[in-house]
Amino acid sequence: MILRLLRQAVVFSALFLGLMTAGYAEEKKQDLYAPVYTEPLSAEPLKDPLSRLIEFPFKLIKQPVDKGLVFMEEHRLDKKTKWIYERMTEKGIKPLVGGSETSLIPLYGVELSFMPLLKQKEKHPDFFATTTVLQGPTDFFLVGSEIGAEQIGGGGLHTNGFFQYEVREKEPFYGIGPKSTMGDSTSFKMRTTQLGAVAGLSFSPTVDLSSVFSYKNVHITNRKRNGKGDIRTIFSGQSIPGIGGEELLSYELVLNRDTRDSQEQATKGSYQKLSFKFTDGIGSSAARYFTYALDAAKYFQLASPRRIFVTRFFTEYNQTVNHGDVPFFEMVKLGSSGTFPSRSQTSRAYVYNRFYDKSAVLLNLEYRYTVMEYKEFKLNTAIFFDEGQVFKDFTKLCMKYFQESYGVGFYLSYAKTTLLAFSVAHGNEGTQFYLDNKIAF
Repeated sequence: MILRLLRQAVVFSALFLGLMTAGYAEEKKQDLYAPVYTEPLSAEPLKDPLSRLIEFPFKLIKQPVDKGLVFMEEHRLDKKTKWIYERMTEKGIKPLVGGSETSLIPLYGVELSFMPLLKQKEKHPDFFATTTVLQGPTDFFLVGSEIGAEQIGGGGLHTNGFFQYEVREKEPFYGIGPKSTMGDSTSFKMRTTQLGAVAGLSFSPTVDLSSVFSYKNVHITNRKRNGKGDIRTIFSGQSIPGIGGEELLSYELVLNRDTRDSQEQATKGSYQKLSFKFTDGIGSSAARYFTYALDAAKYFQLASPRRIFVTRFFTEYNQTVNHGDVPFFEMVKLGSSGTFPSRSQTSRAYVYNRFYDKSAVLLNLEYRYTVMEYKEFKLNTAIFFDEGQVFKDFTKLCMKYFQESYGVGFYLSYAKTTLLAFSVAHGNEGTQFYLDNKIAF
């Protein structure tokens, strides 16, 4: 009993800290005289025990890593690769690659930007037209197009229209609620067609308010392969809203604020995303609900740009209207690293889409330490802690259903672009390993 109360106190304190720091922390001014490191970092300057502990495993591989970087620099492999990538992007061809959380085979694809391809970018610098194709050979396919203007009349107004067709071959499902079990594991195939329009106003380079109108058609198919049972058979005794697919109309208002110095390798600043959405089903659909969501994070420098503490808080609440439903595939999901073109929020000790429900709260805490920085290469280690829970409504929020993760990560980046991200996390359902080329936040 005492241990349970102690655990609840720790969880509550961590959530309170995340709320306070993510929501109310003040920005610090940039240190114009911060040191720039151009040689591999050694252990001698490290003072705090935590940094020494994080760096220790890398003493074993420091020499081969140093030799690899020297070899790459001697042959100018990094600069050649960067030059090729930049030239392709300028011409309108951007290669895409990333890890998948449902398959060992990575995603790959391309984004085509037609204004540079047609040599119209200089004549019409504010207009854009893109097409994206992304594929994971066994589990994922996406094709989408977007056309619009980044500025209208030289002001902060912007608008665009979009179309997207997406196939997810094996979306996992374990039931609804925090008490679902891994024993009820199944999966389904989901085809989604979506089109819509966006109009917004950028008040500054860091603040934007946008409205989104969209139509979505979702088709759900049973998938009985690889030992996974039929979703309708396993959950035959439960009411799973939207199990036959849905047609949905949604109206959304989104406020974004982002002061980070880098979206992939931030060392300071913060971001906040606040959204409000109404979703209405078409025809025989019973879907009808409001969605309120907040995603906020703050990046603290601890006496040096080499030591970064990140706190992130996420919450989403879906409120049904006039006895409507929330389709299960539109519910909040927790599990995995959150880096796949993802529908599941970062809870790294649990598998992708492990927990479903109408609402959720999640706190992510992460300490990142730069163990090596050479030219534009940087190697970070991280210690992280995730704590979250799904629930039907706030009256059902219960301390004993919080699920925690803890673990370590290693992030290799070049020119503030993540090249390799490896992490391992442990929780009460076991240990999960992740390998990707980006980090969640």
